[in-house]
Amino acid sequence: MRTDRHDPNALISRWLDAERDGSGAADDMADDMADAALLELFELLPPLAPPAGFADRVLLRIGDAAPVPEPVGVSLLSRLFRSGGFRLGVAFGVMATALSLLWLPDLLLVLGRLVTPGDLMGLGVASVIDLGRWLALAARIGEWLLTVGGALAVSLTSPAAVKVTAACLAVSGVSFVVLRDLMTRDRRWSYVDPIQ
Repeated sequence: MRTDRHDPNALISRWLDAERDGSGAADDMADDMADAALLELFELLPPLAPPAGFADRVLLRIGDAAPVPEPVGVSLLSRLFRSGGFRLGVAFGVMATALSLLWLPDLLLVLGRLVTPGDLMGLGVASVIDLGRWLALAARIGEWLLTVGGALAVSLTSPAAVKVTAACLAVSGVSFVVLRDLMTRDRRWSYVDPIQ
């Protein structure tokens, strides 16, 4: 039974029937028939080429559109790179770097005489020792902070300790206010009769 080549529904049915017939058997002929039906179905699709004159219309529309202004930073940067003074400065910088490379071996020899490998090794050992001392100090401070934090945690979890802590804070606050008042009080002897 041959179907119409231009009827897409008939081609889809033929392709699905060929796929179904070939799915159960290992017959290469059924696979070839399914592939042929699928190829005929794809041949019915319209081509994916743009219509004639599409590129000309797009270019004409782009040419008619207002130019997009460049961002301010980009235009300043591009003008900087295009300027002759900047290029001349870069050229002089490269030349100065190249000339300084001529003196680099002599400079390294002088520095090599001033600093010996033993000095570098001593500096490294001293740095490691100092680092160990700082780490030991940090460990001691951290241990103290953990002890204080543990004491505060105990005092904040017990109701009796919270009362004592609040009382201590109240006493210290009152003491601070009294001391501040004593320090800022008027200390002139204006109420004493002057001696004549």
